[in-house]
Amino acid sequence: MENFSIGVREVELLALGAAFLGTGGGGDPLVGKLMLRRYMEGKGSIEIVDGSSGKDEFVLGSAMMGAPIVMIEKVPGGGEAVKALKVYSQIAGRKVDFITPLEIGGINSIIPLIVSIQTGIPVLDGDGMGRAFPELQMTTFYADGIPVSPVVVFDERGNVSVVQGVDGYWSEKIARVITVRYGGSAYIALHGMELSEYSRSAVLGSLSTAIQVGERLASKNIDSLRDLLHCVHLFKGKVIEVYRRVERGFSKGYVVLEGADQWKGKTMRVDFQNEFLIAKEGDKIVATVPDLISFVDAYTLTPVTTDRVRYGQRLVVLGTPSHPKLRSTEMLKYVSPRAFGYDVNFTPLGAS
Repeated sequence: MENFSIGVREVELLALGAAFLGTGGGGDPLVGKLMLRRYMEGKGSIEIVDGSSGKDEFVLGSAMMGAPIVMIEKVPGGGEAVKALKVYSQIAGRKVDFITPLEIGGINSIIPLIVSIQTGIPVLDGDGMGRAFPELQMTTFYADGIPVSPVVVFDERGNVSVVQGVDGYWSEKIARVITVRYGGSAYIALHGMELSEYSRSAVLGSLSTAIQVGERLASKNIDSLRDLLHCVHLFKGKVIEVYRRVERGFSKGYVVLEGADQWKGKTMRVDFQNEFLIAKEGDKIVATVPDLISFVDAYTLTPVTTDRVRYGQRLVVLGTPSHPKLRSTEMLKYVSPRAFGYDVNFTPLGAS
């Protein structure tokens, strides 16, 4: 991998690709894209750095936390994540040398770029998931022994909380309660680590991959997308039911599709918790986390997030094999179907 720069064109492609890889979650890509473009006016491009170096420099994760549907109505100003970073730097007594996304999701792939253009701190080409997940302990960093805490939680009013959980689960629980009290969304800084730890633990190259995915979606080249990601066509049909609720700071629910073309006469149900988690064609499970389940508009190939799914939409459901790090025994403790309460084992896409 090599260093590269992101300009206005790449922002558009990144938003598209991250919405696809975010499997329905990670925040609304339109909100993130508009925020970043506003900050980029007159400031040029953003530096993206290869994250595979082993130098002893300090890396910090930056993201939004909360239910994606709340983020649409509670639009961020853009400076909150910078303030969270500064509080973390003061607590840790460390200068932040690099920023990393925690996940590749609609807005959470872009928040670090917004922080970067305001601070001049470069962003690493990687993240802790290679997709999006709803909880803080669901990262390759945590599975590799890097603590989640401290977690700095900042809201648009200037309220700030610092969470020091005994483990990743408690960090998640406490930060989630605070986020709910802050109005359902907040800005977080967490997972401080050395660059050498990052190089070992991260899913490297995920930002550049998202841009490549965006290029293929923008050109409506689904065959090229399949070649890049080795994704499979799981279903095509019309949305006939959507159930959605906000529970404990998460968007939860399911989508039911009525089949078209080769799936005519069949139905698919896809459950979600911020992100799409498990897809069933009739009574048969065809895909689960940590593999990626993504919705795209059947006509435009535009990714459709969990908060944007509507009755009557014609959608294609694609399944993408997850990064090998997500399929490790240690990582599956945090991101398998059982981690979300399903009495189901993970069966990789393509396995019988």
